[in-house]
Amino acid sequence: MNDDDTWRAPPFSHSAFSVFSLVARRGGTMRVAPLLARSRLPPRVLVDAINELAERGWVKIEWRNPRRRMPDGTPECFRTVERITTTAFGRWRYSVTWPTD
Repeated sequence: MNDDDTWRAPPFSHSAFSVFSLVARRGGTMRVAPLLARSRLPPRVLVDAINELAERGWVKIEWRNPRRRMPDGTPECFRTVERITTTAFGRWRYSVTWPTD
């Protein structure tokens, strides 16, 4: 056990910061297919970045019933996701948090 009680959350990944800034610049909400196209991240990296942001309360994932037909080029893992939306907490923290790496 460590006697130092100054626990700090691990720093954000570069992909999470870039995804948040992309969504924030586009009005605070984006559908998945345009987010995937504009971020130019591999689907698995995008999923990890969105999950990292959602775990910290910076974004909200809006779910939907599974689509019958996905937009062209959209991976299966996004079938039930409607859009990603920034939260008030995320917008506030983003303005005062800078990447450290």
